[in-house]
Amino acid sequence: MKKETFKDKSDEDLMESYKMGEVVAFEFLFERHSGKVLSYLSKRLQAPKEAQDLLQEVFFKLHRSRHQYNPTLPFSPWLFSITRSMWIDFIKKRRLEDATDPEVIDKLAQVTSGLGSSELSFGKEILDHLPANQKEAVSLRVYDEATFDEIASRLSTSPENARQLVSRGLKRLKQIWGNREE
Repeated sequence: MKKETFKDKSDEDLMESYKMGEVVAFEFLFERHSGKVLSYLSKRLQAPKEAQDLLQEVFFKLHRSRHQYNPTLPFSPWLFSITRSMWIDFIKKRRLEDATDPEVIDKLAQVTSGLGSSELSFGKEILDHLPANQKEAVSLRVYDEATFDEIASRLSTSPENARQLVSRGLKRLKQIWGNREE
């Protein structure tokens, strides 16, 4: 079908056409709604890059879920239920991955700040239990208060991987402290 035939269709009709294999219908839906979805995500995330990434994921999920759409119901609420669900999942995942556990960071900072010679040597000993990339990532995050983007740049990796390195390193430190305190 020609693009002109889609121009005046309702969102619900476009979704039906897309379900039937008309890719142009998806383009119109994206064009109509991507700005609103991006605005919604941007206000909640306060991070333009993350909002852009999540926008793409929302429309990818719309693509994967297109056969579940009920054409008797309005399209916009369905799209925004997908958007809200993906935003909540993103926040939950970020909280799990953001291992800047204040307790662990405070403990690490105290242990390595020279409060006593035995604590200082234990702090160095603990960091030596981490793989080199985790050790550097944790050091940058805790001592230099580097952002995940800065850590990623320094370690030549992605911000997501930097976040995982810090998370895994701090989890490992927590385990070591648990064993030492028993």
